[in-house]
This record gives sequence, structure tokens and C-alpha cells, in this order.
Amino acid sequence: MGPLLVLIFGINLELLPVSGWGQLPGDKILPSLTLGFAYAAYIARLSRGGMLEVLNQDFIRTARAKGLTERMVVIKHAMQGGLIPVVSFLGPAIAGLLAGSFVVETIFQIPGLGRFYVEAAFNRDYTMILGTTIFFSAMIVFFNLLSDLAALWLNPRSRDA
Repeated sequence: MGPLLVLIFGINLELLPVSGWGQLPGDKILPSLTLGFAYAAYIARLSRGGMLEVLNQDFIRTARAKGLTERMVVIKHAMQGGLIPVVSFLGPAIAGLLAGSFVVETIFQIPGLGRFYVEAAFNRDYTMILGTTIFFSAMIVFFNLLSDLAALWLNPRSRDA
């Protein structure tokens, strides 16, 4: 996706810069889109599926029968259960974003930890590789734990146990 965005918006249309990480806000658009496009469709599908499943449940019909507006039903009752699959997916998705940042930093010439990791691999700097691997592993475990705790907090059935 990155080279395609560079070709269209950077080279053909000349709207956005294609490399670097400067002070301009346009410098961050193409790398962000490159990282986000892969997960946006999947998160949209999870959100839609989760909300459709929850909106057909009995407690939603009860809330509607009590006279709550559709907006209140969706925000107060349906969102909590409908977003559980999305929250559960966010932990592994962040791991994928961290791994994808290596490639994006290389494509867009962004000085970052992923680029240093790749350079350390080429230079056989084992200390840098080991330290960066431990750091990224700790970050992945932290975000997985955080998403699991958030999913547990959102699920009303898990609170009763």
C-alpha cells in the first residue's frame, strides 16, 4: 500500500511529501494511511458484526420497550457488548502495527526504532537487536494484556463470575 500511495499522491498528484518526518503535518499522512488501511476494514467488519449481533438481543428489545430513544439504546446498551470483538482484536492489531512500522519506516525514510532495528540486523549489532526485540516483545505483551482487560471490563457476563 505504501508504494502505491507514494506513486499516486506523492509523484503523480504531487500533493504530499514522500519521505522524511519533518514539521509539516502532511509528512505523517502517507505513513499513517499505509499502516491503518490494513486494519480499518477488518475493524469495521468486527464493529458491524458485533453491533448487529447485540442489537438483536432481548435486553435491547427491553430497552426499546421502556421507551428509550434509539440513540440511547445504541450508546448505553449496545456499544458495550458490540465493541468487545473490536477491543479483543486491538491487542494483536497493535502487535501487527509495530511489526508493520519496520517496513513503513524504511519505505518513507522515517528515523525510528524499526529502522534502527533493520540497520542493526544488517550490521550484525546483536546487542541492539536483542534489546529492541525485548522492548517490542514487552510492548506487545502489554498491549495484549491491556486489550484483554478492557474486553473483560466491557463484558457484563464476565463481571458476575
